[in-house]
Amino acid sequence: MAIMKGKGLRRRIRIGKIKEEDKEEAYRFCLGIIEEMGWEKKFFTDIDNLPAVFKGEREIFLLAKEEDKIIGCVGLNDLSEKQALMRRFYVAREFRGKGLAPKLFKRIKKFAKEKNYSTIVLDVFKNNFRAKRFYQKQGFIPFKPRPQKKWPDSKYPNSFDFRKFTL
Repeated sequence: MAIMKGKGLRRRIRIGKIKEEDKEEAYRFCLGIIEEMGWEKKFFTDIDNLPAVFKGEREIFLLAKEEDKIIGCVGLNDLSEKQALMRRFYVAREFRGKGLAPKLFKRIKKFAKEKNYSTIVLDVFKNNFRAKRFYQKQGFIPFKPRPQKKWPDSKYPNSFDFRKFTL
């Protein structure tokens, strides 16, 4: 459990692996973020069953919850023996800038190290400047990936910028 402080409040936040019973609420949470940001829905066809999308032995999907309400999430998919793809990294508007995103990234990074990945990669919409600043602060650097079958968004360099983080 993490205790978050902000504006005089102490909040108890739990970060844990998604469970099957979280599937519907996680879908609604992700869809809400996608709609809020105005992103093209064609890039999000997998959010209806997140436990299945992140089910591999070297994969994980984490939910951050306050009480029983999802307030953040992040997932890691296996791309290759040494490379993991970080996806679906979202924080609810009221928790942005309050320290939740670094806590989620720290947990994903720990998992990636435990699974012997050497690099975490991601794609970010070109106009998502807040996310790009966050990734830069965490140590991600820009790069140009080759399009990969296991990373469909890597085929859209006109829509996305790509970042990598060396563990």
